[in-house]
Amino acid sequence: MVTWVSDWVRYLQQSGGLLGIPLLLGGVVLMLSGWRLWKVAVTFSFGIIGAVIGVMIAEGGQYSLLYAGIGFVLLGAASYPPVNYSVVVLGGAIGASIINYLFSGFGLAPVALWTITGIGLVASCALAFLNLRQVVVLVTSFEGAVLLLSAAVAFLSEVPELFHFFRPMAYKGSFFVPFLLLVPTVVGTMIQLADVNRKGVGINWA
Repeated sequence: MVTWVSDWVRYLQQSGGLLGIPLLLGGVVLMLSGWRLWKVAVTFSFGIIGAVIGVMIAEGGQYSLLYAGIGFVLLGAASYPPVNYSVVVLGGAIGASIINYLFSGFGLAPVALWTITGIGLVASCALAFLNLRQVVVLVTSFEGAVLLLSAAVAFLSEVPELFHFFRPMAYKGSFFVPFLLLVPTVVGTMIQLADVNRKGVGINWA
């Protein structure tokens, strides 16, 4: 998990500030009204996971983009028909990833770390299943927070002094990144729940 975060930060640095614009717009949309687009957001999220798996399988070879594209299409398409359950799995994966990131800085043995991560995955999936509506709002808010933070990193890459000051905080044992994700996630969740209650409608699970 820590390696993925570092790789993503490195990619944002290389891409430059221009990439921050669509990331910022996407983050704002998901934070303010992600519950309206939850099926698309969940399917796209699984597509991204599939793309990452494809790159890992390709091991950085010349067919990395091809494998990433295949992984994106396959996993994204597979997640849409059972999207009501896919969002539960996604909520569990997010919870497990956060737990893995936080505990990776304590010098635990790999077996212990992944055991804790597995327990976190099961617990997070169970909570997600029991609170589907809230999880939809929470997941889309979290995704919006990730995009906003990524946009900030992309913009900071244009100011090397600031970028190199904040970059070490993305590494092992740092609570800085989870805190930065927590704040906009909570704000987005509150905004979306208020919007759902104000509209007086339920989220469509059909």
